[in-house]
Amino acid sequence: MKNLIRLTSLTLSVVVGLSTGPAMAGKLYKWVDENGRVRYGDSIPPQYARKSNQTLNEQGVVVERKAAAKTPEQIAEEARIKAEQEEAERIRKEKAYQDRILLDTFTNEDEMVMTRDGKIEAIEAVIRVTKGRNEKLEQRLTELKQHAAYLERSGRPVPESLNKEITESRDQIAENLKYVKNRKQEQQNIRDKFEQDIRRFRELKTAAASEEK
Repeated sequence: MKNLIRLTSLTLSVVVGLSTGPAMAGKLYKWVDENGRVRYGDSIPPQYARKSNQTLNEQGVVVERKAAAKTPEQIAEEARIKAEQEEAERIRKEKAYQDRILLDTFTNEDEMVMTRDGKIEAIEAVIRVTKGRNEKLEQRLTELKQHAAYLERSGRPVPESLNKEITESRDQIAENLKYVKNRKQEQQNIRDKFEQDIRRFRELKTAAASEEK
């Protein structure tokens, strides 16, 4: 083993000595070939240019190290990890921002409950108005259909204007029912959101109280 070390040192000394002569005044490079053997030279063969290598000065001291070029798979993996880290940081900042707004907006849970109930009741008022309109539309639709049926029994044609009004009434009723359904879903979304906010508010207050102790 000692002989091998002496041989390697001797080889390096010879190569460095040659590289510092008049004909070899440039840089000296060190790399490993496909057989795992360390090689030296004033230039790196093209097949090893993208692999790790070192640059030595005139005394044989490494002055620069170059890592092997990354494969497309490595580059893609690094990009994926970076994207995940950036997304995690974005989520963390967004959560911190929402927490700050929550604490700045409310001083206690009762305020949150009152705000939630107020929003739900405001939507409920709109729902009641829409349902009232639908009741009138349904009454009108019943009258229109009865009139159309009377004309048909009498052997008289149903005017196009009557058929049009019947269709428009049906469409408006359907649209109002859809509107009511969407507003009810909005109410549920508010309940869910405030449930989460109240739970988070409680966690933040508990954490703050623990820090003060």
